[in-house]
Formats: sequence, C-alpha cells, structure tokens
Amino acid sequence: MGDDPAHVAHNRASLLAALAPHARELALVNQVHGDTVAVAGWNGPRPDADAVVTDRPGVVAAVLTADCTPVLFADPERRIVAAAHAGWRGAVAGILENTLTVLLENGACLEQLRVLIGPCIGPKHYEVNTDFREQIIIATQDKIGMDCQNFFSMEKKSARMAFDLPGYVLARLIKTGLDARQIFNLEQCTYALESFFFSHRRAVHRHQDPCGRQLSGILVLPPRGTA
Repeated sequence: MGDDPAHVAHNRASLLAALAPHARELALVNQVHGDTVAVAGWNGPRPDADAVVTDRPGVVAAVLTADCTPVLFADPERRIVAAAHAGWRGAVAGILENTLTVLLENGACLEQLRVLIGPCIGPKHYEVNTDFREQIIIATQDKIGMDCQNFFSMEKKSARMAFDLPGYVLARLIKTGLDARQIFNLEQCTYALESFFFSHRRAVHRHQDPCGRQLSGILVLPPRGTA
C-alpha cells in the first residue's frame, strides 16, 4: 500500500525482538478477502488466504488490517491458535467458520476456545448503501441461515445507513456454537481512534495517501522449561 519495504521489515523485526525469546517468526499470508485458511509451516511463497492456524511454539499467526476485523483464536489447553482477517467480504464468505473448522480438525476443542475481536471500523463510521445491505442480508441468509438485518441502522437526522461489522462478526461466531462468554470484543474503532490505529476509510475520506496496517498476532509459547 505504498509503505517503504525497509520500514515494514524493520517494524516486523522490532516486533519479534520485543516478543523474544518466545517468538521467532511471523506467519503472514497474502490476504485476498476470501475464505481460505492456511496452516503455518508452508515452504516457499506465502499462500493466498485470510487466516493462519498454528500449534508450533514461537510462530506468530498474524493478519494485517486497517478497518477490517482481526479475530484471534486460542485453545490454551491443546496449545493451538489462529488469526483471521474478517472484512465484510471474508466474513460473509465464511472465513470465521472455516478458521474454526481447521482449528477443530487440528485438535482444538470448541468449549475451550477463547476468541478476541480486535480493533476495526465501528458502525458510527461505516456508512453503506442499500445495495450493500441487501447483498449482505441475502448472502448471509443463504449461507448460514442467519437474519442480519439488525446490523444495519439508519441515522435519525439523515438518510445515512450504517453497518455494524464487529457485531456481525460476533453474531457469526456465536452461530458456530461458541458461547458469548468465550468471546471478548475490544470495541475499539479504527476510524475514531486516530492516535492509535490506521484506517483505510478515514484516509479515503480525507483524500490522503493509502494508510498503513495494524498487525494482530497470537502465538503458542514454548512449554515451560524449554528454550
């Protein structure tokens, strides 16, 4: 997105250094707003995917966002984690459900999972049109049988419609069978909290250059007593 590659590499190296000695590598994918989940440990180029699962100690499963929702999963008992990039396209396509499926296939237990919904654009700043609304409602009903009309609201003093992306993500997670008590929503808006987060939509509204990205990651710590 126009960032200096040297700065990006420096920032990522600094992150690993800050997490030392527990973290040794970042597992990042080429995010494509889809529903594919990658299991860390691939050789060669990064796969096209929007979630990473790993049970390898020291490997940080990570995603990049700048208004989309980062969702982190962890089963502390079975020592497996995942990071998912859930913009509206990926969320509608099923990236959250697919991430959960891969976690369970690799040994996670649904009842033991803990999930974090990270910083993303909040409904106050996520203006959409009626075509978008109908697309989301129809696709969600067709795919998982969930009514999501409640995630769209109209401002009383204008004709603007807003979409509650983090609320939609939360509802889809609960639809999978997760208990609401297993999920923690930070409720931090990337658009509003300018001092803390990049926001693609904020940059567009201000006619600014493309913005940077937040990195959200999670890792399995090495067993106690090991290096």
